[in-house]
Amino acid sequence: MGDLFDIHPTRTYKLTNSKLLNGGSNPVVVNSAFSNGIGGYTSLENLEKGNILTFSDTVDANTIFYQEKPFVGYPHVQGMYPKGKYKDSWNKYSLQFLSTILRKCALTKGFDYGNKFRRDVAAKMRIPLPVDKTGNPDWKYMDFFMKHIQHKAECSQDVISRNIR
Repeated sequence: MGDLFDIHPTRTYKLTNSKLLNGGSNPVVVNSAFSNGIGGYTSLENLEKGNILTFSDTVDANTIFYQEKPFVGYPHVQGMYPKGKYKDSWNKYSLQFLSTILRKCALTKGFDYGNKFRRDVAAKMRIPLPVDKTGNPDWKYMDFFMKHIQHKAECSQDVISRNIR
């Protein structure tokens, strides 16, 4: 992972929650395994750009998420910033694909509150990715796969919505 991503803490305001989480419209990514890691919203300016992965280094690997939109970081939230020759190749779908694979791989290694998933550990992890005929990551496959999953989820949601009415 360290060959593909620069992994370091996200930028944060280092304010108390009462001052930071003031109900604005900008998401604050916190140390949570729920709601895509978003713990609330602020009216303060976003400090991070979207299209990256985030995770908390204080808990287990269930906090690995794709952040599509700009956000404000929180203490102990790490960002995974694409780098190297594939820096501009990562998109929403390939990063969603990677976040799922990375979370599964990290969880099988037994990370928990005692054995934390830290950035130095993440940087050393080897993750299986699909490759094309030239040995490069298969961007088309990852895009197709995640778009298919998204379509299935949307169809399921439509069925559920019709059954509730």
